[in-house]
Amino acid sequence: MKLSRRGWNNVIIAAVVGFIAMVQLPELIKERLSNASSSSSTTSSPSPAVQRLLPEQAVITQLVLPHYQIMLQGGQWVAEPSMQSNLPAVVNRWQTIAGTAVDKETMTQLKPQLTAPRTVEIWLRMTEEPIRVTVYQLPQFWLLQGWEGRWLAISVDDTYLFPD
Repeated sequence: MKLSRRGWNNVIIAAVVGFIAMVQLPELIKERLSNASSSSSTTSSPSPAVQRLLPEQAVITQLVLPHYQIMLQGGQWVAEPSMQSNLPAVVNRWQTIAGTAVDKETMTQLKPQLTAPRTVEIWLRMTEEPIRVTVYQLPQFWLLQGWEGRWLAISVDDTYLFPD
């Protein structure tokens, strides 16, 4: 069978399209299956980019902020020196902080802006050592280094983390 020049062009085009489809098919199937499984699940899980500052089952027993120390004594939260804020609310904020994960490339870009770190010690039930969290305040957000060494970005008011 003898093909014309136009016939060979059609064969080559069909072969290239077939090759591209063969290369892309595994990724397409994988994407379709992951979309189907995520849409069929009834529980909504946070996106992997949003991470918690503390372990999920962590229970704070003491919170040492730059100017205050908040302790659980006899079932009541007590601050030294005394503060006007709602102490259980302050502790709960630190307990539940979750933020956007910051990758290494972004951290490299942010490094020159990171001045004046604050350190917060968070004592948890059943631990011998506190979790030390490094906190930087940038103009648009706060940057916190969590318990696993990962960096999180959160956008909250100044008094949310460090009440007066």
